[in-house]
Amino acid sequence: MQNRKSHPIVLRSAGPKAPKPLARLRRAVRIGLISLPLSLALPGQYALAAPTPEDGRRVALVIGNQDYEYVEPLVNPINDTLAISKVLREADFDVTIGKNLSKKELEKVVRRFLRELKDGDTALFYYSGHALQVGESNFILPIDAKLTSEYDLEFESLKVSHLLDYMKAASSLQIVMLDACRDNPFEIGSLFWGEEEYSLGKTRGLRRIPNKLGAFISYATRPGQVAFDGEGPMSPFTTSVVGHALNPALEIKDLMTKVRDEVVKKTGGQQIPYEDSTLVTNFYFVPPKPEPIVTAHHRVTVSAGEEAVPLRIPEPVQPEGGSLQATLTLSPEKGELRLPGGAVVSEGDIIGASELASLEFVPAQSGAGDVELIGYEVKDQWGGTANAIASITVAQAAEPVDDNKDQEDRAKRLQDLLAWLTDQATSGAVDADIGVGPVPVYPEAPADGLPATSDWLKVVSVDPDLQLSSEGRLLQSGDRFPVSALPTLTVRPQIGSETEAGKFSLELPAATGQSTTLTQIVQPRVTQCDQLATQPFDLQAVTEGRLANDLDPEAVDKACAAAMAAYPEFGRFVFQRGRGAFAAGDLEQASAYFEQAYQMGHVRAGQVLGRMYYLGAGIDRNREKAVELYRKAAERGDAYALHSLGMAEIRGEGTAQNEEAGLEKLLQSVEAGHTFSYNAIGGFYLRGQHVGENVDRAVYYYNRSASRDDIYGFLNMGTLYRDGKGVPQDFEASLGWFMKAHDGGHPAAGTAIGLLYFNGQGVEKSPEEATKWFRESAQRGDAWGAFNTAFMLGKQSGEGAARDRIRMLAMAVAVDPSSQAADKATGSLKDADKRLKAKVLQQALTDLGFAPGPVDGQPGRKTREALAAFFEASGREPVQGDEAVISLVKHQWEQSRPRYDLF
Repeated sequence: MQNRKSHPIVLRSAGPKAPKPLARLRRAVRIGLISLPLSLALPGQYALAAPTPEDGRRVALVIGNQDYEYVEPLVNPINDTLAISKVLREADFDVTIGKNLSKKELEKVVRRFLRELKDGDTALFYYSGHALQVGESNFILPIDAKLTSEYDLEFESLKVSHLLDYMKAASSLQIVMLDACRDNPFEIGSLFWGEEEYSLGKTRGLRRIPNKLGAFISYATRPGQVAFDGEGPMSPFTTSVVGHALNPALEIKDLMTKVRDEVVKKTGGQQIPYEDSTLVTNFYFVPPKPEPIVTAHHRVTVSAGEEAVPLRIPEPVQPEGGSLQATLTLSPEKGELRLPGGAVVSEGDIIGASELASLEFVPAQSGAGDVELIGYEVKDQWGGTANAIASITVAQAAEPVDDNKDQEDRAKRLQDLLAWLTDQATSGAVDADIGVGPVPVYPEAPADGLPATSDWLKVVSVDPDLQLSSEGRLLQSGDRFPVSALPTLTVRPQIGSETEAGKFSLELPAATGQSTTLTQIVQPRVTQCDQLATQPFDLQAVTEGRLANDLDPEAVDKACAAAMAAYPEFGRFVFQRGRGAFAAGDLEQASAYFEQAYQMGHVRAGQVLGRMYYLGAGIDRNREKAVELYRKAAERGDAYALHSLGMAEIRGEGTAQNEEAGLEKLLQSVEAGHTFSYNAIGGFYLRGQHVGENVDRAVYYYNRSASRDDIYGFLNMGTLYRDGKGVPQDFEASLGWFMKAHDGGHPAAGTAIGLLYFNGQGVEKSPEEATKWFRESAQRGDAWGAFNTAFMLGKQSGEGAARDRIRMLAMAVAVDPSSQAADKATGSLKDADKRLKAKVLQQALTDLGFAPGPVDGQPGRKTREALAAFFEASGREPVQGDEAVISLVKHQWEQSRPRYDLF
């Protein structure tokens, strides 16, 4: 849908004559072998075979950062961005645009872009603004980037190679265009990325990005060199791209050759655009055009002896505009064709499409019963062709000729349809759910009986947040589609467009002699399931989401059940219903939903399912299986999976230990804004685990987490103030942070508060209050809370306290067997009184309804049979001794429906 300028086509009777390839066809007509239905469209197979707008879509992310807060602003990135976006929309790209983005806004717009992608798509990323070469990598900088601390890079940039990797994992062809090759604008001398510190100096331009198979990367200038802003409203590079991208003859590599030639001339050879291609197929910005639409066989009956008769051949149409010309390939044998002005048209003559529709027939020597045949080829400005015929039957002079009946019937149907359409458009907005594919706009349109090759609707305008399509073809301003296809008209609202209504306008055919334009309002909306249960950073979601502690399980189940019924093919609704079940503590149902969603292709469902295997939440612990699921989701750029996989690789849990690879994945998660990784890396620096100890950097990470209202950041800030590490010791501030974490549902916050009461730090010392807080954390699933509760119970007398202590020791192992608390609890449990442990086991079996006999601490046949029945009924692996006690305690705890989703 490039340049739609029309070019007038005039009669060229002196042109070369076409041969007569239809001689056999003429003879077939005369002996009655041809019988084509009226208004059959020759290109009808095109519409049937065309892909839906969801297949092989073109999706683009365009970012322009100009008004920087802490360094010199740039001049033209916004103009660059607007111009590129316009071109891409004309090239059928669904464009996500970001202008002057802060870091949080950059994270959000990148997620919006990745959420639009799926396998088979073409993904394009264009960036104009400040970027920075650090080490071997390039980093995009949001407008609020300070880079005053050597630790800022990880939080205030986007690594271009990461984005390209995410694009590759979610699409089939990738294009990256970087108009960001400028001098380093920051004064800072060095920056950290992970454990590596890079000296900057006055770095110039960008580095070459490693390019894997199937991508095209273009730079405004050569690696290590600086591009110019230029003196016009746009940069030289972008100006040239915009000027040539919509040339249908230019494949992308040829396009960049032209761009390079122009930019070199404009800059006197100082700027040389550079590209790096690993494409294995050609790519054109101008998508293939549909063939012209014609009426395959137009029939006309005339009376013998008339002077001249209008043939009323339906005017050919190119649905995407542009000029059309018709070449006459067969003319009547006895009659004559003329234009209204009297000019004669013969075989080989080229006329305009409107002139074809105005042709008149002069019977001349034709007699009653004769059938005359006209053949013509229609060609558009892009080379598309379609062939058609018109047959003229000469009736007996005495016979009345009535050609108007079909015309009148069609006109009546058309007027009825247009009146219906006008009523629909004026009656209110069309609701369109986001993220469910194309939504029918007028599925009940009464278009039956209308021909597919006449009476066209023209798209006057369509808002950029809406994608309009009909019969598998995307529609832009200036495109046309037949009124008969109105029931197939669909709209696809862009993710993030729910904040305000959109619209499109159609020009109606002039059924009454005067064209009319109507406007249809479209209200994009997010389903209630998406509103209530989207998980943050889910790249297949349509909104930003809610944390686990904000979920209402009952409301989620109801809303997502409705969404699953309405859209059974979308795995995200199944996943989100699983979140509700998980929050409700129904682990069996949650895992079933997650497994179903994962099989339907929902990436985050695999990560959450992996987390259940990792924790042993309702299913036997299997960390190898967990890592396998993490890895698949991490390849798609899922921030949660990157964090989980990074932690597994750092610790060597379920996979070979690889601290360097694990830390890189955590940094990718940090880059996406996932605070789990903020806290994990902060903890490593605080304790000197896996990285060199750096308390200042730990404080930096924890502060960043707390600033994003993360309950884990709250807890960690409280710990810093309690211990006086990196900040002044302040027990009152510590308690405040711990209470904020507790109120948000943090499992370990109660343990931290309990320790303050145990030690009398900032509060009055109280063993009772400490025990209460420890026990609450234990019930939430904190291993140290359970161990500390057992410790406090060990100071009490009586069998009740002793048995409760054994339960709490078992709980410490049950909730997190890999923790230090579990190690301590395992030893204490081993040394505990065997008779009391047997009583705890018997009591647990009794409470669960398995009848082990009396709770006497002397297990016999009935106890063994009850234990076997428990393992069979629960599906847990049969174990003996202390492991059996732990398994029973864990099962009982899970019956209380703990919030595993907060771990």
